[in-house]
Amino acid sequence: MGSCRTEHVSTHYISCRLNEGRAAASTDAEASGLPDNKKITYLMDIKTIQVRDLVTGQAIATINHDSKVDWLELNPSGTKLLFRDKHCHLHLYDLALQDKSTLLNYCSY
Repeated sequence: MGSCRTEHVSTHYISCRLNEGRAAASTDAEASGLPDNKKITYLMDIKTIQVRDLVTGQAIATINHDSKVDWLELNPSGTKLLFRDKHCHLHLYDLALQDKSTLLNYCSY
């Protein structure tokens, strides 16, 4: 499938989506006519998130944050990234627009 290089290996620091955003009626990529949607997001370092396309191997986005990231998750279609930092701020990053917004100023697990 693909690989990534990181020192931060935890289920809180890695999120992968493999064709999850497709219509439930079709499970085969060729039959549905949709391109493969295979993405991974992970921490490059404790303040830098990278999103990669596993089909092409290219970086889709590199997000530099000012504080330590302690949790991240891609949405099922792989178009948005939700992450939380050590100050308990919850952020939403839109991959298409390359735009980050703060959803909550305090968010517990």
